[in-house]
Amino acid sequence: MKPLRAIVTGGATNIGLAISEAFLARGGRVVVSQRQRGLPPEVAKRYGDRLTAIPCDVGHPDQCRRFVAEAAEWLGGIDVLVNNAAITGAIGVCNFADIDERHVDSVLNVNIKGVIFCSQSAAPHLRKAGGGVIVNISSVNAFRPQRGATVYAATKAAMTSLTQSMAKDLASDRIRVVAVAPGDIRIDNSDEVEKVQKAAGAGGDVANLTPLGQGVPADIGEVVAFLCSDAAKFVTGTTWLVDGGLLA
Repeated sequence: MKPLRAIVTGGATNIGLAISEAFLARGGRVVVSQRQRGLPPEVAKRYGDRLTAIPCDVGHPDQCRRFVAEAAEWLGGIDVLVNNAAITGAIGVCNFADIDERHVDSVLNVNIKGVIFCSQSAAPHLRKAGGGVIVNISSVNAFRPQRGATVYAATKAAMTSLTQSMAKDLASDRIRVVAVAPGDIRIDNSDEVEKVQKAAGAGGDVANLTPLGQGVPADIGEVVAFLCSDAAKFVTGTTWLVDGGLLA
């Protein structure tokens, strides 16, 4: 796999960090966005000047445009955009009866508008590079909604259609668009999320039901790296399930 110049939104923690490290392990250079946290010190030290973080809240289109422009300048161009940032976990939990306009707007702004406007901003840079790849990180909830995550699941289901549409619109520019839908992945705050779900009477539709057990972030990072390689050059407009057999 040739070294790639990649942007990973929300790329400093959990699945996003695993994706960033998959590119870095293959000699690439990466810019991550993170709304509140920068790079973990040990990660920054490990990769030096091949990795940097730029603050961005992808729920705001103007910040998306600024972030992508700064990232492209730092990288000297863009080969890959991974739309990983999302309202998920504990803050994405809300019982249906309690859903209000603020919750809907906050989830939609990041999970859908952020994908659209980061991708729109990156497309000219990908086109200039002769083509590239956009990867949208979806969820198994797109296909099996989880109780207490109505709006979150809806945005991930919408991402399937958005990925298909983007793939058709950008194919003539040799830009591939693929979604990856993780299943039950163990992350830093898994215990916290489980407690919040139980307290809200939610969850139980994914966790502990996977034939292969719980996955780890690197399982997603490796799949994303493959999809961005020349070995996957004929893959576009589809959603890859990485769910340990949950939906089998």
